[in-house]
Amino acid sequence: ATGIITSSLFASMSEQGLPVELGQKLTDIYAWDIDFFTEIRHNDYFRVIYEEIRLLDGPEHVEKSRIGLILAAEFNTSGRSRYAILFDNEGGLEDYFDEDGRSLRNQLLRAPLSYTRISSSYSRRRFHPVLHRWAPHLGIDYAAPTGTPVMSTGDGTVITASRTRANGNYVKIRHNNSFISYYLHLSRFGKGIRDGVRVKQGQVIGYVGATGYATGPHLDYRVKKN
Repeated sequence: ATGIITSSLFASMSEQGLPVELGQKLTDIYAWDIDFFTEIRHNDYFRVIYEEIRLLDGPEHVEKSRIGLILAAEFNTSGRSRYAILFDNEGGLEDYFDEDGRSLRNQLLRAPLSYTRISSSYSRRRFHPVLHRWAPHLGIDYAAPTGTPVMSTGDGTVITASRTRANGNYVKIRHNNSFISYYLHLSRFGKGIRDGVRVKQGQVIGYVGATGYATGPHLDYRVKKN
């Protein structure tokens, strides 16, 4: 299948009668490489080779079909082609790679800083040390000295670099169509960190502090999917 983007990927596929599932699989494959919220332009195009699995169902043998694997794809945005090729290497890793063999799946860093200890884990029910009541804690607290550099765990765009009463100074970064990371209670922001700025994996986006609802210097780190 191939198509030219008129307004969105899914609209172009709908115009050609292509299944929505194919668009969902494409956006998943390119999730780390293309920001489908901001990068898609009029006249961008896609090409894709995929499996279609056809089933004969019922006594009248009514034919139904569903999408199987995407074997290869090209997505051209702003004149630049991004390739995705399904490959199973000798190590048994089946994933999508570009034409030079680089994986399209850029993993997030395991931790955004050099920390002393984990002072509070992810929990659906934790006794809040400031509010003195039970509440969910949907992140991990890394205890570290004030001023410890905090890094972005992946490439992305800063959605928010602001301050609230509870979060203190915090940064929110969109990494792809699915993942957003949060960095709370910072003492201050990194150089040039503001809304809309692109950041690289490992770039310093702030420094550990105890702003907001905090009893001591630490980073509250969170990741949300969808």
